[in-house]
Parts: sequence; C-alpha cells; structure tokens
Amino acid sequence: MTGNLADARDLLQLTNLTAWEKRVNFEDGSNMVAWMRAIALNHYRNETRRQRARATVPLLDTDLEQMVETRHLEREREESRKRKLLQFCLEKLPERQREVIDRFYLDGCSLEILGSESKRKPNAIAQLLHRARQNLIECVRRESHRELDGESLY
Repeated sequence: MTGNLADARDLLQLTNLTAWEKRVNFEDGSNMVAWMRAIALNHYRNETRRQRARATVPLLDTDLEQMVETRHLEREREESRKRKLLQFCLEKLPERQREVIDRFYLDGCSLEILGSESKRKPNAIAQLLHRARQNLIECVRRESHRELDGESLY
C-alpha cells in the first residue's frame, strides 16, 4: 500500500507496536490477521491524511485501494477455507497422531520431550509425526478434489 519498502517496514513496526500495546483488546478466537490488518490500514490512512495536509499525493487512489481490499478479502476467504480443511483433516487423524501433532506444533515440545513422556525413542516419535503429516497431506488432497467436484464433506 505504501509503494515504498522502507515505509512498509515502518508501517509494520508501528502496527506491531500498536498491536502489542492493545493486545488486551484482542478477543481470543478472533481473526488476528484481520485485526492486525485493520490496525495497519488505520495507520496507513492516518499517515495518508497527514501527507495530504502537507500537500502530498497519496500513493493509492480509491480504486486501487478497493482492489487491494478485494484481493485481501479473497485471500482471507482462501485462508479460512484452508484452515477449515486442515481442521477437518486433523479431526480425522487417529488420536495418537493428533495428540503428537498438537504437542509438537502447538505446544512446541521437542521429540525428546515427547519421547520421554510416552517412554518412546525420539525416532519413534519422528516416525509417528511423519505418518501423521502424510495422513494430513492425503486427506487435504482428497478433500480438495471433493471440493472441486462439489462434494465437500466438512
């Protein structure tokens, strides 16, 4: 939106700072990407107003800003579809595979910790993770093809 990499980085830093300061206002379960994007857009608009006051020309006209907004909404819908598909496929995994995925990716546990908790070798946990990922890949592919054929099950 800024048309300049340095300005974009400044906008990102300002957005991150504001999000950190306002983190208590973020509602758990809400769309964090949309929340962060709204913060960035507000900062961008405020800066555009300041630039106009200094008789500068904004980098995005209304039509281009609308195109950017439309593309962002399309991306959000696609990301939402992918999250739903992944959640559907995660629920289809055997319980042991789902638990190891959660502990490894969500909780950040190492293979060693997972192995010691389950009294298994880290290599065995790595194999379990590999099988779980393969099952997820197959499920996502299968369900994506069903979506294309209009047969979505989730």
